[in-house]
Amino acid sequence: MKTKWQPLVNQFQFAIEQMLPAQCLLCHLTSNQTLICQYCHDFLTVPRSCCLHCGLALSKTQDYCGDCLKQKHQFTQLHAVANYQAPYPALIKKFKYTKQLIFGELLADLLLASIQSNILSTQLSMIDYLLPVPLHNNKLYQRGFNQAQLLSEKLSKNLNIPILSNTVTRTKETMAQEALSLSKRKKNLRQAFEISDIKKHRIQNQHIIIIDDVVTTGATVNSLSKTLLQAGAKQIDIWCICRTSLPK
Repeated sequence: MKTKWQPLVNQFQFAIEQMLPAQCLLCHLTSNQTLICQYCHDFLTVPRSCCLHCGLALSKTQDYCGDCLKQKHQFTQLHAVANYQAPYPALIKKFKYTKQLIFGELLADLLLASIQSNILSTQLSMIDYLLPVPLHNNKLYQRGFNQAQLLSEKLSKNLNIPILSNTVTRTKETMAQEALSLSKRKKNLRQAFEISDIKKHRIQNQHIIIIDDVVTTGATVNSLSKTLLQAGAKQIDIWCICRTSLPK
C-alpha cells in the first residue's frame, strides 16, 4: 500500500543506489556507475593495426592487405573496434542469441567511443545516413530484434546522424554464412537486398555508413554496398564491432 511518504522513500532508495558502486559487466569490480570499469574499457579499445581499406588485422609494417590487392571491395573504408577475439565473441553471442540487451548497450558504447576517437568531426559531418544491415523478416521474427539496428540507434542519437529507415529490404533468406567459403558466401548473398524504385531517390548522391556487428569475408557488406551504389549512392563505408581474419 502506497503512503504519502512513498515519494520520499523512492528518492532515498535512488540516492542509496547512486552511492553504491556498480559492478563491471566483465570483471565485476567497481565501475563507478558505468557498464564496465576503466581497466576493461582500455583493454577492449586498444588501437589495432589494420588494412586502411578493409580493416583486416595487419602487422605495423603494412598499410594494405593482400586481399585488397586481389579483389575490389564495393565500400570505401571499414572501421572496426577490434579483432574477433576474446572477450568479443562471447559478448556478441550474449547480445544476439540470448537477448541480453545490456551487452548490446556495451558494444554500442564501445563502437561509439572508437568512432569518436578515430574519425574526425569534419568527416562525420559529411555522412548523410547510417544503415543497419537489414535482416530478413523470418530471421527478425526468430531473433526478436535486429542487432545492427540497436547499434545504429545509439550512434544516431550521439552523433546526430539519421538512420536510413524503410528503404532497403532483405528479400532473400540466406543460409548461415559461418560454414560457407567466400565464393559460396557471395553466391548466397546474390540479389539478397532490394531498394524499391520509388525510394531510390533517398539513396542518390548520399554518403552512407553500413552498421554491422561482425564482418568476416565482407560478402554481406559488399553485397549491400553494391545495391546502394547501383541505386546512386555517392560513397559507402562500414562501421562494425569486430573484423575477423579471413577463413582459410
